[in-house]
Amino acid sequence: MEKKKEEKKEKRKYNVPAVDSAFKILTLLSRKKFSKSNLTEIAKALSLTPTTCYRVLQKLEELSVIRYDQSSKRYSLGPYLVVLGERAKENILDLSVIEPYMEEITEETGLTSFLVNRIGQKKSTIISKVEAEQFGINVSVGRHFSVVDGAYGKSLLAFMDEDESDELIRMNDGLRPLSEEEISNLKEELKEVREKGYAIAFGEYIEGIAGVAAPIFNNRETVEMSIALVGMTTQLKGEEAVRMGERIKKVADEISYKLGGRVPFT
Repeated sequence: MEKKKEEKKEKRKYNVPAVDSAFKILTLLSRKKFSKSNLTEIAKALSLTPTTCYRVLQKLEELSVIRYDQSSKRYSLGPYLVVLGERAKENILDLSVIEPYMEEITEETGLTSFLVNRIGQKKSTIISKVEAEQFGINVSVGRHFSVVDGAYGKSLLAFMDEDESDELIRMNDGLRPLSEEEISNLKEELKEVREKGYAIAFGEYIEGIAGVAAPIFNNRETVEMSIALVGMTTQLKGEEAVRMGERIKKVADEISYKLGGRVPFT
C-alpha cells in the first residue's frame, strides 16, 4: 500500500505545461459552448496568459488539430482530429468487444447505455453510447463529467485507493455541491458498491434521471471504465433499479473477463 502511494506521488511530480495546456484547449473546444472561441475567451476559460495561449494555439493550428477562421477570429477543432479519431477507434479492441453488449442490454431494457472512461485524475468522459428508442438521454459522446458524478462515477470511486477517492470527493467539483452529510453518506455508499459490484444514482445528480453502473476491471484489478444504464426515474424505481444493477454487473463482469481483466469479487 505504501509503495503504491509513493508511486502516485512520483507520478504527480511530473508535468509538461505546454502539453497540459494543449489538451485543455482541445477539450474546451470540444464543448458546445466553446466550439468556436476567440483567443481571449479560451485564455480566460483556462486561466492561461494570452501569450502562452496564443503560442499553443499557433502550434495546434500548424498541426491541423485546430483551425482558425480569419474572418471571425475564432478557433475550432481541426480536420486532422477526424483522422486521429478514426484511427483510435480502429485500434481500440475494447470498443469492438463492449459495444455489442451495450446494444444488447439497451434493446433488452429500453434504457440508454453508456461506456464511461476515466481521464486524468478528476474527469470522466463518455466514449460510446447506445440510445434507447423511446427515452434516449440526450448526452453526446465526448461529454466530460467530474469523476464523482452519477452512478458511473460511484462505480469508479468505489474501486480507487481510499485516499484518492476521498480527495476527489472533497474537491466537490461535480454537477452539484455536496454537504458534509452527503459526503459522509457517499463514502458509506461506496462500501456497499464494492460489496454489490454496482452503483445506483436516483435523481440526486440530475433531477428526473436515474442510472445504474458497474465497473470494468483490467488485469491489475483496477478500474478505468464503467458501463451504465441511464433512464428516467420512473423507469428505475425500487426493485427495478436493483434488478438492473445486478444485470449491468453481470454484463460488466463478462466484459472484464473478455478483456483479460480480473474481477476481485463474484
